[in-house]
Amino acid sequence: MNFKLILGAVLLLAALVFSVQNAGAVDVKFLAWKFSTSLALVIFGALAAGLIGGWAITSALRRQSKTPRSSPTP
Repeated sequence: MNFKLILGAVLLLAALVFSVQNAGAVDVKFLAWKFSTSLALVIFGALAAGLIGGWAITSALRRQSKTPRSSPTP
């Protein structure tokens, strides 16, 4: 079998076990908002925000390094 498929299945199973074990409600305060949600949702939301932020920064840096720089004219 494909190694990436097996690794993905194992990580999915670990995420499901984590979600079931951390299903308790927590209060979240952000700026003026306050709401109650599952601890697992808070952690996965923080993970998703970090992944999206990291992807955005690295893609912007890659795009910047690919653009040709104009050389000074004598």
